[in-house]
Amino acid sequence: MSSIGSPVAAGLGPAKRLDGLFEELAELTGQRNAIDGRIVEIVAEIDRDGLWGATGVRSIPALVAWKTGVSPGNAHTIATVAHRLEEFPRCAAGLREGRVSLDQVGVIAQRAADGSDEHYAQLIEVATVSQLRTAVKLEPRPEPAPDRRPEPERSISKTSDAHGSCWRIKLNPLDAAKFDAALQSHLMR
Repeated sequence: MSSIGSPVAAGLGPAKRLDGLFEELAELTGQRNAIDGRIVEIVAEIDRDGLWGATGVRSIPALVAWKTGVSPGNAHTIATVAHRLEEFPRCAAGLREGRVSLDQVGVIAQRAADGSDEHYAQLIEVATVSQLRTAVKLEPRPEPAPDRRPEPERSISKTSDAHGSCWRIKLNPLDAAKFDAALQSHLMR
């Protein structure tokens, strides 16, 4: 498998040896990426069908770390990619086919917006993990949804007794702040 210790490698120049080692590295990396792709598919099935609940673990990343022996960070990446597998089919295909790494797909799954698979499927094959992180950070984010709570109805009421009168004023937060400022200004005179 390895050409490092072979007698043929000893007779080659450094450039040829390096080319051979790079070829072997590329082949092994592609195999590892394809294996990671299958692991992600298995975890996605376990997550989708709720099978992990019978194991006693508290989360999918904990299950992945336990069963694969990877670090908690890598387990979280696998679980995140598995959870969003259907949202990023083209990126996931690159992982299954060994063309991209779990870390590359993980950046997309952890941070990219919904519906951006097409965009990142092209970028993921030529960008490093750091470049992908930067691209995702620069992605325009949707405007936050406006607060849909109904505005409280304004009201003023007065109650009186032998000790005096009590006014109750109900305002929305902005008007209440204006009222407080005006009252404080008036009381400081």
